[in-house]
Amino acid sequence: MGVPGRAAQGEPHDSAPAQGRRRGRGPWGRACRAVKRHTARQASALLARTVPRSEQAPVEEDAEQKGAWKTVQSSWLTPLHRRYLQNAGGEVGTWRMKNDPKSGRPYYYNTATSETTWDRPAGFNPPEEAADSANDPANWASQVDAKSNRTYYYNKVTMETTWVKPECLDEEEKKDGPAAPAPLAPAGAPAQPPAPARAAAAPAPTARPAAPLSPNVQANISATGNASSALERLMLDADEQTTDELCDSVAGVRMEDYAENHYNFDRKGIFGHKTTMEKILSHKNDTIRTSLCQLNGDLAQEAVQSFRNITGYMGDRSTTKGAVDHSLKLLNNMLLAPEDLRDEVYCQIIKQTTKNPSVDSNIKGWELLAILAGSFPPGEELKPYVMHHCAAEHGRRHSNPKVRDYAVYVLHRIKKVCRLGPRREIPTPVEIEATRRLLPLNVRVSFLDDRYITLPVDSWSTAKELEGRCAKMLGIKDGTPFALYEVSTEEEERVLEPEERILDLVAYWTRLETDERTRKGKMANIEEFRFVYKVRLFLDVPDDDVAGVHLMYIQATHDVVDARYPCTDNDSITLAALQVQEEHGDYPGPLGPNPLTGKVSKYIAKKYLEEKGEDVLEDSITKLYQKLTGYSKREARLSYLDYVKAWKIYGSAYFFAEPQSNREFPSAVVLAINSKGILVVDPDTKDYLAEYTYNNVVTWGHSQNSFVVVTGNITRRVKVYFRTEQGKEMNSIVRAYVEKLMARSEAGDT
Repeated sequence: MGVPGRAAQGEPHDSAPAQGRRRGRGPWGRACRAVKRHTARQASALLARTVPRSEQAPVEEDAEQKGAWKTVQSSWLTPLHRRYLQNAGGEVGTWRMKNDPKSGRPYYYNTATSETTWDRPAGFNPPEEAADSANDPANWASQVDAKSNRTYYYNKVTMETTWVKPECLDEEEKKDGPAAPAPLAPAGAPAQPPAPARAAAAPAPTARPAAPLSPNVQANISATGNASSALERLMLDADEQTTDELCDSVAGVRMEDYAENHYNFDRKGIFGHKTTMEKILSHKNDTIRTSLCQLNGDLAQEAVQSFRNITGYMGDRSTTKGAVDHSLKLLNNMLLAPEDLRDEVYCQIIKQTTKNPSVDSNIKGWELLAILAGSFPPGEELKPYVMHHCAAEHGRRHSNPKVRDYAVYVLHRIKKVCRLGPRREIPTPVEIEATRRLLPLNVRVSFLDDRYITLPVDSWSTAKELEGRCAKMLGIKDGTPFALYEVSTEEEERVLEPEERILDLVAYWTRLETDERTRKGKMANIEEFRFVYKVRLFLDVPDDDVAGVHLMYIQATHDVVDARYPCTDNDSITLAALQVQEEHGDYPGPLGPNPLTGKVSKYIAKKYLEEKGEDVLEDSITKLYQKLTGYSKREARLSYLDYVKAWKIYGSAYFFAEPQSNREFPSAVVLAINSKGILVVDPDTKDYLAEYTYNNVVTWGHSQNSFVVVTGNITRRVKVYFRTEQGKEMNSIVRAYVEKLMARSEAGDT
């Protein structure tokens, strides 16, 4: 066996998979069963991490856990939320540090969720460390303001921004070059705010330089002392329009005009005397007897009940329910309600936040408006009036600063929610609480090597936007090959639709978990989900795209060790040696510790371990590993990728299908779609039954339950039909590969 090089692979890989394996056995069988059960899911090893009781931090009791937080601490705040949704400074509460009286060790507890941990939470900095963070050159980065073309500096820890170059950077020379991948959190570590890549910095507003979009927005606001500027940066990321631009777009709009055309003014007394414009548009302490807008009897009664929930939330009337309960009830009634009733609710909140004599009530009203604006849109006709209500409050000279912040927040949310439409799921109490505090939530995005990053999301964040943030955070030059997946502990996965809302998905997962725990018990093992950012399209990534190559490499090593590709013993040993070289560097010699000892299973598929034995494989891999001395990490990665790219089945997405009207195929096949074409594979023997290269594909298509490929030329064409529930995803992948090939052909790149 020779030393692998970028142009010298081992044995040919175009041969058919090994014969004789029984159907449903091994990783290939798992893949076949997986794609049969669910859309485009692959066999993945998902690890569940538990903390031994002896390693758990002390349980903390705190009086601050009571009161307004009581509802949030209910069964809604599930372990799934604690894993996926951690807002600034430690989920939905505040982290504090104490010493354990028994061990003397410092531990951290969250005053809202009662969570305790020995590990320092993300974003938690004791006061004595704040000054060190500001003076550490490693914490500072620079960015050019697009509008003024001036360079400004921001601190990735304290979130401080300044036009003046910090003193600690005077002796530090900036080095140009391709951005390296952002550091990833190791498997099993607590969520840490990732260091933003250079390209991830947000645009700077005209008044002052902006910090990059940060998972710790609460710390950002605290550091600057200006919540509005922090909100402006967050909103700019959302829709690329400034607050002033949105205000100008609704200049001249008057709520009186909308009321004149839609409100029911005959509402006073048993004879229905008319009320005045000022009264119908202004705050009211009492409940209403009928709807503000002209609605039919049933909707009018629901409008009255909605007003009760609004006034209950705002504290305008006494109630035994908490604020979150009122908002959840209102959301539950509105998500599937007709547009007329939704508009009525918006009109009611506008009324209650107009000339409201109570500061606290007014703030609560704007809170509620922010919550609703992230859940369902107003009608197209009402939209400019809601935006004008926000714009007017933003421009009011003596407006309460907190109310002004909510007005800016809602102004941007309205624009986004009108584009995306109503939510599919009711927002969780955790999301509601974050909205009340004008904070995003941090969601954990994992990778196939069990590392992860945390990224900020809000009610409007879509899968496409989160994918873009992942690419920026990692420093990937072209994010086209990569996508965000929903992956479960039941070996199921699904690529997310571009406009799919991230927090809708998390709310859905939480609802499933709540239902399962209710049905099976709190301690039962149930299916859980996570976000995974990985390769969807196996396209060529330029060698100078360091982060992109690294992610392709992670995908390749995962798929090889998981036995997703049929390969020879020599292939497995060669690739294992390259992986060890990439991870550990040169062989340490006979006197040094062999990094393979006791860890062969990390580099070799399980079936080879069972056939050859760990000692034999360790010896074979070590012999080749010794010959790789001098290979850099980059060279080892590229050689590994070149090796697997030579395989015909490399980069395939597997789909279960049933051929129609074709006697040459068995009743069930696996379609393997990759950058070269479509392979028809026998799931029993793993033989290649047919190959449709894209050069020979005339057209293709899909329906709800089928996928069709047309091959041949102008004079003779052959149609092949397959019955499948995954036609949409198959069609999407084929189209993406063909478009890339056409673009390359037009550019003259052969």
